[in-house]
Amino acid sequence: MSKDWILEKHISKKALPNENIISWIKWDPNLVAKKIILKFEPDLIITKVLNVSEEGLKNIGELQSGKITINQEHMQIPGFFGFTCLYNAVPENERTINFIVEVDFDDTIQKVEYSTKIIRPILKFEQAEYTLTSSQFGNIVNPLDLKLVNVGSGRVVNLHPFAKVTKTTDMEIKIQTKQEEIKDESLVFVKTNQITIPKIIVTGIGYGMFSLGYEYEDTMGNSYKSELANLSINIEEKQTLQVPITENISRLSTPLLKATV
Repeated sequence: MSKDWILEKHISKKALPNENIISWIKWDPNLVAKKIILKFEPDLIITKVLNVSEEGLKNIGELQSGKITINQEHMQIPGFFGFTCLYNAVPENERTINFIVEVDFDDTIQKVEYSTKIIRPILKFEQAEYTLTSSQFGNIVNPLDLKLVNVGSGRVVNLHPFAKVTKTTDMEIKIQTKQEEIKDESLVFVKTNQITIPKIIVTGIGYGMFSLGYEYEDTMGNSYKSELANLSINIEEKQTLQVPITENISRLSTPLLKATV
């Protein structure tokens, strides 16, 4: 059989967790397939098998077994096979998943191998440690400017900081969010002039240590957490400080402001 028996082959190049992956193969309809076997990784879920009769779908069996078989009598259109699937776990890192389709013709078995990439956002701190001291504070409190980078391919949405206190002496540390007005007067055609600013609230005196991280999502609603960064605070006089957090995130677009016209 000629190596160019495939007329068309497609698979989604990339997908987020829980996003449907679409694949199909087309070949010369004069070539009669006696059987088609799809082999896939067991942490995938096949959500739909295309060009298979209802009776054939009943006989396929478990769609999470890593292998399904379709016999000739259950194929509806000659020269076509397709499926949709999804990866329903949240991987620690982006990964490639592989598929094998074996088409059993009368004289030979043709094997088709292809793959797709499961992507996700991966938010990391460019710097691991930060220190805030009372000498930085006065009538004006400078924001804590955090440098973050998204090393994944997925887009970050719904970004929220969280803190884990590891050591304090006569001090309370917490994260609080506050709505503040946008000061940029050039932004005239927007629905709202409010923006959410996260702040570190420090009350007391002395030395404190805590870890700061971020909870975030991708555009499919999958949830993630960043690695933690260590921060320390040294306050010489008893007081309450509100330290705004500003995030400088590379490889991410600026949040869009929705125009009203």
